[in-house]
Amino acid sequence: MTLLPILLLAIIQGITEFLPISSSGHLLIAAEIMNIPDSLMLDVSLHLGSLLAVIVYFRKDIKVLIFLLLPFSIKLNKDEKNLAFCLILGTLPVVIVGGLLFLTGYADILRNIKIVGLATIVFGLILYYSDTFIKADTKNIEGLSIKKAFIIGLFQILAIIPGASRAGVVYSGSRIVGLNRIEAAKLSILLSIPVILISSAIPILRLIESPTSANISSSFFGFLISFFVAYISIDYLLKWLKKNTMKPFVIYRIVMGTLILIYF
Repeated sequence: MTLLPILLLAIIQGITEFLPISSSGHLLIAAEIMNIPDSLMLDVSLHLGSLLAVIVYFRKDIKVLIFLLLPFSIKLNKDEKNLAFCLILGTLPVVIVGGLLFLTGYADILRNIKIVGLATIVFGLILYYSDTFIKADTKNIEGLSIKKAFIIGLFQILAIIPGASRAGVVYSGSRIVGLNRIEAAKLSILLSIPVILISSAIPILRLIESPTSANISSSFFGFLISFFVAYISIDYLLKWLKKNTMKPFVIYRIVMGTLILIYF
């Protein structure tokens, strides 16, 4: 694979992973249009680049992040411990359901361009409702209750549908349970850490069993681009939400979803 498709995929991954517009949907469309073959190592590299961007950006929460990477390896204060367990509870539902769908093969059925188009529109409307009509009653994610964290976890199950957008459904769920825009976006980004780690675990094990050296350099290139673009994307989103709403992303989703359904 030449560097241009890798560059494009890395930019798409970095931009869309944390914005509420679906990274899986955009990558699926890009691969379809450019006729790009599947590459396990490249896919893992792009996601790990995004993961590193989250860790670097939220380095002030490094104790919680270390706890997620190495459970019970570090002592946390009350707020940090509550955040860590909320992140774990917010992850368990999608891990269980996603694991079952993956093992039974039903996950592949969802990888359909028409489903991407429909999900892009439907979950865009849910994003609009949650962002426009719900009033925040929880000041920060450290004060999030275990119950609300689990509800957000149930929302995250919907992210299995390509086009739904993990960032979008978690943000919508977070707004519905009472988080303000900034905290809802922050939570959706932090919840990407365990999801990316778990979803990358099986591909990484496969790569260890059957290593391929031919595309290591190109995958590392994709990793770096994904990291830098994702970092900028996170910073942009959090700054944008200080004064603005998700309305532009909702409009984008409706237009994009409609074009997908018409084109394909």
